[in-house]
Amino acid sequence: MRVEKINTNIYIPDFLTENKKLQKNNTVVNNTLVTMPSYSYGREMVKPFNPSFTSNISKTALHYALQIPVEDRLASILQGVKKGDFVLLGQDYIQAMKKLRNFKSKITAPIKRIFYLPDNKLNMDYAFFKNDIDDIHLFNINKDSLFVKTGSTHYSVDTGKSMRVIEGNIVQYIGNSAKIDTFPIKDKPKADLKDLRKTFCIPHDYSTEVEKRIEQINSDILAKEIIETTGKNDIIDFSKIGGQKKAVEELKKGILYPIKYPSAFGQGDITRGYILYGPPGTGKTEISRALANEAGINYMYMSGTEFENKYVGESEANVRAFFQGLKENQPAIGVIDEIDAIGKERGDKDVYGAKVVNQILTSMTDLYNSGDNVFILGLTNKYETLDSAMKRSERFSKHIKVGAPENEQETEEILKIHTRNQNLDKDFDYKKIASRLFNIKAVGSDIKYISKLARENMMNRLGIYEKMGNGTFKDTDMLNAKITIADYKAAIEEFTNEHKTISRNPIGFNK
Repeated sequence: MRVEKINTNIYIPDFLTENKKLQKNNTVVNNTLVTMPSYSYGREMVKPFNPSFTSNISKTALHYALQIPVEDRLASILQGVKKGDFVLLGQDYIQAMKKLRNFKSKITAPIKRIFYLPDNKLNMDYAFFKNDIDDIHLFNINKDSLFVKTGSTHYSVDTGKSMRVIEGNIVQYIGNSAKIDTFPIKDKPKADLKDLRKTFCIPHDYSTEVEKRIEQINSDILAKEIIETTGKNDIIDFSKIGGQKKAVEELKKGILYPIKYPSAFGQGDITRGYILYGPPGTGKTEISRALANEAGINYMYMSGTEFENKYVGESEANVRAFFQGLKENQPAIGVIDEIDAIGKERGDKDVYGAKVVNQILTSMTDLYNSGDNVFILGLTNKYETLDSAMKRSERFSKHIKVGAPENEQETEEILKIHTRNQNLDKDFDYKKIASRLFNIKAVGSDIKYISKLARENMMNRLGIYEKMGNGTFKDTDMLNAKITIADYKAAIEEFTNEHKTISRNPIGFNK
C-alpha cells in the first residue's frame, strides 16, 4: 500500500525521546552532512582489492553470500564502520558512486573508506555513514524519496538529505507494486559474519591518500595565514608583475594550477623543475615570489653562491639540506638564484664543481620519484653556462625566458605598476614616458628606479626637502604634490647619464 505524504518538517520519532542526550541529533540534515573526520581507526575490514567486482568475489561465493538477508550483511559491515567511512548498498557500484558524487557538495568531511555491498534485488541505492557522535545516518542519494519507518510512522528522507537510524527502524523505498524495498536496521547480524565479509563486501581504502591530502590542505592554510598576516600591501602577486605575460602564464599552468586544483592533474603530468632565464633586472626573483604568494605556500630562497663552501663536501650538504627543508615544509617553492654559480657545465678537471652538480641532479631526481609537492625554480642570467644535464627532462625540464619588454605596450604596463601609489598629475601621459623608457631599453628594475627619481624631482621642485631641512615641513604640504611628466623626463635623463658607460645589447640580442 502506498504511504501518504507526511509533514516533512517532523523528523523526531517518539520512541527516541527516551534518550534526551541524543534527541537533538535525530533530525534530517537539510544542507550538509555532519562532519566525520577521524584518523585513528583500524583496517581490520580492509583487504587488498581490485576495483573490478568479479575479480574480487567469485560468482559462486557471491551467490551463496546473497542468501544471507541484506539486513544482516549490512549490520555486519556497520559494526566496523568508523567516522570517515561510507557504506553503499545497491545493484551496481559505479552507478551508486555516480549518485554519491552528485551530492559531493553536501559531504563536508573527507571520505576515507567506501564499503560496497552488491544486491541485485534492490531497486534503489543506499548510502550510510557514521557521524561525529557515532550515530549511523541514512543518506538519500536517489532522485526519489526514501522512508524510515518507526512503528507505524513513516518519515520521509528526501533526495540529498540524511536521517539518523537505529535498531528497529525500517528503511523503505515505495515506488509501485513491482518496486518496493524494505529492510530493518540491526545493531548486529543474526550470526557472526566477520569471516564472510570478503564474500559480500568490496572495500575501497583511500585513507592514506586522504591523510596526505589533509596534511597538504593544513599546510596550505597555515602557509597562507603566515603570508596574510605580513600585511597585504607588502605582498607581491601577479598583478604587480608587468611585461611578462608569457612567463606568468607558463608558471600558472605548470605550478599554480596543479597546486590549487590537484584533482585535475596526475602525478606524471606535473613538472617540478623550472629555469627562469634572462637579463638582470627583468623580474625573475619577483615573479618567483609572486608565484608563491598566489599559491599561498611556503617559499625558500637561496643564492647559488650561498651553497658554496670552501670545505670539501659541505656544498653538497647544503644542497641536501635545502631540498630536505622544502620536503619538510611542503607544499613549497624553492628558488635557487644565480644557479649558474653552482650548476655550470662540468669539466674534466673541475671535480669539486661536478660533485655539487651531481648532488643537485640527484636531489631533483628524488623529487620526481617521491612525488613530493615541491617545485624548484633556478634563476640565471647565464643560461648558456648551465650544465646540459640540468636542462634535461625530469630535472629542470621547463625553461622560461624572462626578457626585457618587447614593445612599448609592455613597457607601459610595467610603468603603470610602479606608479600605482604615486600621485600623478592629471595630464600625465603614460604612452610618451613608456616610449622614452622603451627607447633606452629600460627593464623592470630600471623603471622602478626611475619612478623613485621622478618622485625625488617632484620633492625638489616643490621645495619639500628644503622645508624638511629647516624644520618647516607639514603633512599638508603633500596634499597637492603631484608628479608631472617633466619630473619623469628629467628622471630618465638623469638615469641615462648615470648609466652611459653600461653596455646594453639591443632587445632580441642573443650571444
